[in-house]
Amino acid sequence: MTEFIDNEVAKGITDSAYHSYVRTLRANFYKYPIANHQLQLLNKIEFQKFYDDLQSKKSHKTCLFPRQLCIRCCKWLIDQSLLEENYAEQATLQRTIADEYDKARAEENKNRKKVFTAEDIEKFYYAYKNNMGQYPVVVLFLLETGMRSSEFASLRNDNINLDTGRIDIVETRAIRFKNGDKDSGEIEEYVKVPKNKEARFIMMSDLAKECVLYMQEQTKLNCKNNPDNLLYPTFRNGRRRTNATMEVGFHTLCDKLGIDRDVRKTRITDKDGKELYLNKGLCLHSLRHTSDSIANAAKGANVVNTALKMGHKAISTENVYTHPTEEGLRSVITPSQAILDDYKKTPGEVEKSAEDRIAELEAQILELKKQISESKT
Repeated sequence: MTEFIDNEVAKGITDSAYHSYVRTLRANFYKYPIANHQLQLLNKIEFQKFYDDLQSKKSHKTCLFPRQLCIRCCKWLIDQSLLEENYAEQATLQRTIADEYDKARAEENKNRKKVFTAEDIEKFYYAYKNNMGQYPVVVLFLLETGMRSSEFASLRNDNINLDTGRIDIVETRAIRFKNGDKDSGEIEEYVKVPKNKEARFIMMSDLAKECVLYMQEQTKLNCKNNPDNLLYPTFRNGRRRTNATMEVGFHTLCDKLGIDRDVRKTRITDKDGKELYLNKGLCLHSLRHTSDSIANAAKGANVVNTALKMGHKAISTENVYTHPTEEGLRSVITPSQAILDDYKKTPGEVEKSAEDRIAELEAQILELKKQISESKT
């Protein structure tokens, strides 16, 4: 498997994907007996044992990826005449068929919180308006744009056009093995092209523009060095914010505002294959799910425009024939336009010119600067 991954798979994937593959195999393949079998000992029974053992510890979804890699590896071995049949494909993952109604489980699933509520969004907006730390503005910006947190962390001012209200998403932050050496255990962050290997653009709502101006002003006031011209770097050193740091800030903000993240114990596997139970709940990525859900639930929603904004590839057929336009993406309803009274869109509303909107936002920033200055004195 190691030879297959390093010599075949690695040629067609990014450094971050390679890091992900290796971590997945370490947790879900190498520690199982089949990883040490000689080729002549492989058969359908051995793969079935492996799948059953894996499924006794992991979810069905987690097991799908290791099985797919085993199938691809076996095919590679067959092409080299080193294996007679694709035994990995012959063995199957067992699925539990829901038959008898489980009321307790149904109630639990029904009560699970999958996205943030309108009340939660109003609380985030309140925190932003009352200058409650660095993260309320991040939360609102992610809600309004639907951006991934790693895309936001790498966003430069060069890729933001306030006059047209357009953001070009051309890079994101990822993790890879240092010097490509998986055995050293050292990892590093780097900047790469966005997910799906394609740049995209989005159109900003009024609140998103306000958030941009606020972050630009805060960066000028609090960050002495911003060599990469980032929109919202770490104030202390001017580097990109890490997901871990932003998650901590986000969780702290939710606790302070009394926002329920539906935290529950979840079984995971660490990098050494050891099983752990962690308290997991709604996270920064859940803001993206919330933004997507609100956009698609809005009256007259266009799922194609929403998918193009989010950078999704699920509706591949439509994407072949549909290309993003500024007008189309501008029509996607954001959380502020659906929930917050200050930004709600009403039918027949006359759109203000870009110049008028920018002038209003600049006036608001001046007022914020005045409040900040008064609070410091």
